[in-house]
Amino acid sequence: MLIDCHAHLDHTRYYTDLDKVIERCRENKVLVITCGVNKDSNRKVLEISKKYNDVVKAALGMYPFDAVNIQTDEEYLGRKPIKFNVDEELEFIKKNKGKINAISEVGLDNSIENSKIEDQKKVFMKIIELSEKINKPLVVHSRKAEQLCVELLESCKHNNIVMHFFSGSMKLVKRIEDNGWSFSIPCNIDRLQHFQLVCEKVNINQLLTETDSPYAPPLGENRNEPIFVKKTVEKISEIKKLDKDEVEKNIFMNFQKIFLKN
Repeated sequence: MLIDCHAHLDHTRYYTDLDKVIERCRENKVLVITCGVNKDSNRKVLEISKKYNDVVKAALGMYPFDAVNIQTDEEYLGRKPIKFNVDEELEFIKKNKGKINAISEVGLDNSIENSKIEDQKKVFMKIIELSEKINKPLVVHSRKAEQLCVELLESCKHNNIVMHFFSGSMKLVKRIEDNGWSFSIPCNIDRLQHFQLVCEKVNINQLLTETDSPYAPPLGENRNEPIFVKKTVEKISEIKKLDKDEVEKNIFMNFQKIFLKN
């Protein structure tokens, strides 16, 4: 199967046609992990994964801005953060550990002024601790805080980590690879040289595919959706000079190793 290890199927842009999106996943044999970002989102994610359990798996999390109650542009994130108790939401994730395959979306984001990065760090450390306790992989958001994310993760025992949409330096890419962590490569690899270089340098055994749907569509598309991981597989195949089926098989094996071992 093809793998989309990071999508947001609860997004408002799927409200009218999610059934059709899922049917296209079935037709193209795409397995999806849909990720929560706050209290309401986490509950929607569980509903979606239950309804479409043949092709959708759940990950629960707290987007860095949501976790510290930063309001951001509605179009940018697709929803407005809501106030919630972080510790109570961590307990909710713990209670639902049997229904999820990862903790996501979580991490740090220092891309705006007054990002409350110190508060974000405190929440992220709690999340890392929980993921260790319940033995679930972390899929990590690290925008404009890449080195800090790596340092915090290195300070803990956790090593089942996927760096989502990682845009840090190649020096950090090498450090992450040496740590044995993985990278999920988005569909806009077709126009971003950085991700092409990551695929060139990093061992195929540490690569996964993602869409971050509905964001970051490939060229020619207005909205991203899980079936477009096919385009990423094709690009990795070209870069690695490997048969497309071999790339698909490797990524599926990587997915099994990280997300399906429990």
